[in-house]
Amino acid sequence: MLQDIKNTLRHSAVYGISRIATKALAFVFVPLYTTVYNLDSIANINLLETFWQILLTVCLFGFETSIITFCSPEKTENRKPLFFYFTLILLINCSIFLILPLLFKNSIAGLVLHDSIYSNVIFYCFLICVFETLLVLPLSAARLNNSPKLYTTIALSSLFINFILQLVFILGFKKDFEYIFIAKFMGPLVVLIFTIPYLLKQIKIQLDAKVIKHIFAFSFIFMLSAVSAMLLNSADRFILDLYDTKDAVAIYTTGYSVGSIINSIVLMPFNLALVGIFWKKAEEKNAERYFTKTTTYLFFTMIFVSLLVSFYIPSGIKLFARNPHLWPAVNVIRIILFANCIGSLYYVSALSFLYRKNSSVLLIVTSAAMVFNVIGNFIFIKYYGLYACAVLSVLSFLVQVVLSYNIAKKYYYIRFEIYKMVLLSVLYILFSLIVTWYPLQNLLLDSLLKLGYIVIFFILLYIFRFFEPIEILSIKGFFNKYLKLGLK
Repeated sequence: MLQDIKNTLRHSAVYGISRIATKALAFVFVPLYTTVYNLDSIANINLLETFWQILLTVCLFGFETSIITFCSPEKTENRKPLFFYFTLILLINCSIFLILPLLFKNSIAGLVLHDSIYSNVIFYCFLICVFETLLVLPLSAARLNNSPKLYTTIALSSLFINFILQLVFILGFKKDFEYIFIAKFMGPLVVLIFTIPYLLKQIKIQLDAKVIKHIFAFSFIFMLSAVSAMLLNSADRFILDLYDTKDAVAIYTTGYSVGSIINSIVLMPFNLALVGIFWKKAEEKNAERYFTKTTTYLFFTMIFVSLLVSFYIPSGIKLFARNPHLWPAVNVIRIILFANCIGSLYYVSALSFLYRKNSSVLLIVTSAAMVFNVIGNFIFIKYYGLYACAVLSVLSFLVQVVLSYNIAKKYYYIRFEIYKMVLLSVLYILFSLIVTWYPLQNLLLDSLLKLGYIVIFFILLYIFRFFEPIEILSIKGFFNKYLKLGLK
């Protein structure tokens, strides 16, 4: 079973390169954006980032998951007609998303940024959505063909083009923030052109109305679920924009972006790897224990990395956000880190419903959490501002996880080690509060003290029986092999 988990980690590491690179790119540009642009522009950039990602969620139609769900169980030759159906539907979606901004970009600009002068950048957001959607096809083909290196090459190539163009536009030509979004659609467009020959090899033209209807029905519900999930993550910033200033929006969205680094480093690579492995492991004898322990290790990793980030983010935020007005985001970051730790558990429960091809449960669960979040924000933002947004993110993800976990008992049940997850949560909150309430100005002493906190963290895990005997033996074996400690 440990070998299976190591295999999951290897796949996560390979798929994770592109996700980490995506987040790294975002971090590279944070100092640049916060140096070149004022807070209003930063708020608009972050709102537009959210906007095009919502568009992408609708246009993509849940196919990033649906393609794997439908094609993974099939043999290679049987996948080709299915892949053609997915390609056909996405081409129709993208055609619609090219027409919409031509007709309504002024109205949409007024709705999203409260000013129709930004109609051009709204059009660019639609273009990002279209080309990112189509790029999912070769990326999914690479996953199906078990080619993580090809997947990484495609993803990194798009990022590289985006990176170079942004540098040219911002530093070379001193362009307005609208040009950021031109760079963002040019990256996937160029890479997509080069992947067309590979993509054509994956499809076989064939029409089966019954299969197309099945795919459409499943994916439509899944898309609605994904939109609900996106709104769960982002509706609060638009509500904040209604009740507070652009400065508050800039602080909160910057904090949310930094706090979500944990998703790119840990969760997304893990999820990409696990979804592929899930279908192979689901019917094996040790599947129950494998998925239970994998979930615990995921949550442990999320908590531990979040704890490290929360320790050192007060210094880090000053390096990344050059504008001092954004530095209060540090307190938001610690809350969002924990929210994403809780939210990671939902990705595991969701596999139960995907296994039975029941996407309607995902929609019900996510919509319930989203409604809870939106109502809570409308009530509490007036009184507590951006901190209400952050705390409600934690509570909303908790609602989502509790609902999905209990409903999953009727499907493919993956048991959580709840005691261990509660223990990890308590320790994260405890240590985060300590470093918040008792900061030290001496850099050396502060670093040594935080190192001590990490040691105490592991000691407390050991005292409260987080580790099983076989896990303790494996940890000792690791230290004996690589550090020559001679532990017994």
